Amino acid sequence: MAGASAIATTAAAQDDLANSESHDVIVVTGIRSSLQTANERKRSADSLIDGIAAEDLGKFPDQNVAESLQRVTGVTINRVAGEGAEITVRGFGPEFNLVRLNDRTLATVTEERSFDFQILPSELIVGADVVKSPTSNMWGGSIGANVNLRTARPLDGSGLTLVGSAQARYQDLGGNWGPRLSGVYSQTFADDTFGLLVGATYEDRVIRTEESRNGEGEGLGNGWFLFDGPVGGPGTEVRQFRTPARTGQSFTEDDRRRISVLGTMQWRPSDRLEMTLDGLFVDFRRNANLQGIIAPLQFPTFDPANLVINENGTAVSFTKFFAPLDIRFETSDAESKTYALGWRGTYQASEAVSFNADVSWSLADATNTSVLISPGILDNNPVNNPLPGGTANPSFRVNTLNWENGDIPTWGVSFDLTDPTNARAHVTRHLADELRDEVLEVVLDGKIEIERGFIRSVQAGGFYSDRSKSDLPFNNGVAPNGQDGPLGGNIPGWVLPGSPFAALGLINTSGRRIQPPAELFSPVTIDDLLNQSDAEFPKDFLLIDVDGYCDWLRENTGNLNICTLQRRSEFRTGVDEAIYGAFVRLDLAGELRTMPFSANLGLRFEKTETTSSGPFAELISLVAQNPDGSSSELFVNTSPTEIIDAEKQYSNVLPSFNFAMELASNTIFRFAAAKVVSRPTLASIVPGQTFPSRNFENFPRIANNPDLDPYEAFQLDGSLEYYAENGNAFSISLFYKDIATFISQQTVLIDSGFDHPAFGDIIIRDQRPRNRPGGTVQGFELAALVNFDFLPGFLENFGVQANYTFVSSEDDAANAELADLPLAKVPDTGLEGFTPHSYNIVGFYEDERFRARIAWNWRDTFLEFRSGAEGIATHINAYGQLDAGFGFKVNNHFELTAEASNLLDANTIRFADIRERVLLNEFTGRRIFIGVRGTY
Repeated sequence: MAGASAIATTAAAQDDLANSESHDVIVVTGIRSSLQTANERKRSADSLIDGIAAEDLGKFPDQNVAESLQRVTGVTINRVAGEGAEITVRGFGPEFNLVRLNDRTLATVTEERSFDFQILPSELIVGADVVKSPTSNMWGGSIGANVNLRTARPLDGSGLTLVGSAQARYQDLGGNWGPRLSGVYSQTFADDTFGLLVGATYEDRVIRTEESRNGEGEGLGNGWFLFDGPVGGPGTEVRQFRTPARTGQSFTEDDRRRISVLGTMQWRPSDRLEMTLDGLFVDFRRNANLQGIIAPLQFPTFDPANLVINENGTAVSFTKFFAPLDIRFETSDAESKTYALGWRGTYQASEAVSFNADVSWSLADATNTSVLISPGILDNNPVNNPLPGGTANPSFRVNTLNWENGDIPTWGVSFDLTDPTNARAHVTRHLADELRDEVLEVVLDGKIEIERGFIRSVQAGGFYSDRSKSDLPFNNGVAPNGQDGPLGGNIPGWVLPGSPFAALGLINTSGRRIQPPAELFSPVTIDDLLNQSDAEFPKDFLLIDVDGYCDWLRENTGNLNICTLQRRSEFRTGVDEAIYGAFVRLDLAGELRTMPFSANLGLRFEKTETTSSGPFAELISLVAQNPDGSSSELFVNTSPTEIIDAEKQYSNVLPSFNFAMELASNTIFRFAAAKVVSRPTLASIVPGQTFPSRNFENFPRIANNPDLDPYEAFQLDGSLEYYAENGNAFSISLFYKDIATFISQQTVLIDSGFDHPAFGDIIIRDQRPRNRPGGTVQGFELAALVNFDFLPGFLENFGVQANYTFVSSEDDAANAELADLPLAKVPDTGLEGFTPHSYNIVGFYEDERFRARIAWNWRDTFLEFRSGAEGIATHINAYGQLDAGFGFKVNNHFELTAEASNLLDANTIRFADIRERVLLNEFTGRRIFIGVRGTY
């Protein structure tokens, strides 16, 4: 029976999944073959998995591995600049999923352990397995899923294979073109006992993004601020309301270049011995330039006659006095290199005994540099400008804002934003960091085949992993009170005596009394900025001569550190993490009432030891800048910063059980149970605390927590799968997770022990990750693959793949420790990051010459953070994207290709506690790829 054969081979298939050494033929062609290959791996596995497979060597279904994975049941993705960067499985975000390359950890160029799919080209991947129920021989660390990306093996083919492709990439937002090239060489020698494979890719692209941000500011706190004031004029009712801390619009031109090289040598001198050596190199560089404008809204200077507050307490229209604007210019440069080496050996000592060894090493080095220059723009008319000496009529300079056009506000000002004489020195910041991540892993195991009753084999092994991640920051100096300088606020000691700035005593009001030379600025108009909206906002502002501006600042302050980088070793951070332990696994197989079954049960022990280090400064005092209450700003005084270390150890015993039975021909029932863990994010366990806002109404302390325990859960899975002879497949899966330990970002109100003479006690909003009891997650998945081969003529070449995932989470204790915030909606009791509904529909057509695919992916609105900016919840709005791909075979060796992503120009929206309080509205445009592919 076909099903019996599938069940009988599941133990071997599971070893393939764990070791990434599947010997299925990798040179499959076409959409149907890709789908059927993935389904065969799912069918033959003895745990619950889903996956994807390449349509051919060097030909993945999508331009990005993450975007291909989103077609898998239960998988959604997080995007950066419109491209897939991280994955979410069954509602569990990137930090809950363990993504490995050839079952090895790949060092990352981010601050976290989560895998960054942007550095890995899809042309070098032949498949991916999303394992939803673990076995004991798999690495722990995933409550969501274990995802294994597989690269090609030369001995999976025979003889010489050459594959190459050349594409041109076009983005309609900005009208940018860029090349994408790839090539793969694979050849076997010595009667197919030795093989060599080399693959390389090159891509250079410019990505334009356009965004509207609300409630995010530099050093002024984030979110939607709470104010109170009269509404309707003097003598009227005083009401509380919320407005964003800032609003602004901008565009970014992001130039990215990636070079990747993969090499594999494979030696199989006999059926008893096999060795594989893998190497990977990725050089990734990007240069991003942002230009825009910001309206600071954090000052309580509202005109009561024009203040409109809706039923939710949101100020939907208002006028503000005394509100100079900021030019927003940022440039970000990133250079990273990733290296990886891995050796795997398999030795069959006898017919019943085999041994496996795997040693891998990877290193990622990255240097990230950013420059922020943000001059203030104000009314240069001395009558209207209160900064030099005050004025009796400040209403000559106002900001007006309303939300009548939806997610992007309409706003304007009463003075010329393109007049260079209106510019004033303001925030100047130059930052950089050097990231380094190094991983060493060793795995040794052995297996004994046994034929005793239901017992088929026993496997046991040990493992060791050592990971070291560090971050060394650079900046242009730090003021004694901890602020990034030199023009971020009232900072003594940064201006040399005799300089123009020194005449003011301090750099008062963030330096906005000093006028730079007009020739450092030039007016610019961006007419098409965010033209997807009917909102009206300033699109005329000033461009900055960055080098000239920095030279002028250095000359007029006497401070040569401005716009230069200095190593700040006193702010370095690092995490050393060692994981070691052992596992045992027992495989079973047989028949129950003539129904064949297979099973495995095992136990895994993992010991985790971490040593983290980071900068820490104690809060010494909080002092009112204006004791009379004319301003709510505070001076924040801290102790000198010093590096402190924190250590943490914990152990986990992780049992697992997987069972599969053929109920009828081509019908398989599965059941699985396991205890699983996910370790805290690396950034969350680094010691440190900051005080980003200096405002009485909003004084947060944002801190980390080195004493965090891992997430811990017990999970149950069940599925029913049907596989037809023609390749059709249907499945339904149920899952349940009981999370005993969870980690949430929580805000707790704490009395600082200091007071403001005019306003009273200063309350700290202490925001940090904390362990707490978790909740439950349950849901189901539906999946179907239907080939229309029952239809006549060319219609038989059509087919459809579809899946749907429902996730429900309950977290009754989630809101127990939330601060009681006025005019802020308490989120539902579901867990953070869980999308209730998501689905994919892929329609395809394929004949001997032509192929086409159109795919729709949709993800529901979900809670991002229960306690985000200002202690208020943040959400990600529902998102749907339409993609398409086409191919035409000219002959047996050449194919013309065309692909398109985000055809409907979908945008990403992040909002606070309620939908109308938008934090981010980002557009990334459509992407089109046109090219040719050749094989030999």
